[in-house]
Amino acid sequence: MGKTTVRHNAVVGMGAAAIAFIAGGFGWALIALGAFQVGLSGRPVILHFNELSGITRIGTAADLLAAGVFALVAAAAGIAVAFELDRRDRVLGKLAAAVVLAAAVLLFIACAAIISVN
Repeated sequence: MGKTTVRHNAVVGMGAAAIAFIAGGFGWALIALGAFQVGLSGRPVILHFNELSGITRIGTAADLLAAGVFALVAAAAGIAVAFELDRRDRVLGKLAAAVVLAAAVLLFIACAAIISVN
C-alpha cells in the first residue's frame, strides 16, 4: 500500500485538494448563511443570480447541503476513476485528477458567489 500511494501521489494530492475545496466551500457557505442557527429549511437563499434575468433560483440551505453532498460523491467517483487511469496510463490519470480539481475550484467560486449575493 505504501508504494501505491507514493506512485500515485499526484493523483492523491489533487484528490485531497478537490475534496477540501468542495467541503470547505459548501461548509463556508452554510456557516456564512446561518444555516445551522436558523435551520436547514429556514429563510430562503438565493442560489443563482444572473445579471440579465436577476434572481433565477431560490432555495433553502437544505438545497445547498444536498448540492454539496452530491458534489462530494461526484468528486470521489472522479478521483476513483483518476486513480484507476493512473494505474494504467500516468498522463490520463493526472489529467482526470486535474479536471476534478478544476471542477472543485469552480464549485468553491460558486459558493463564494452564493455568499456574496445573499
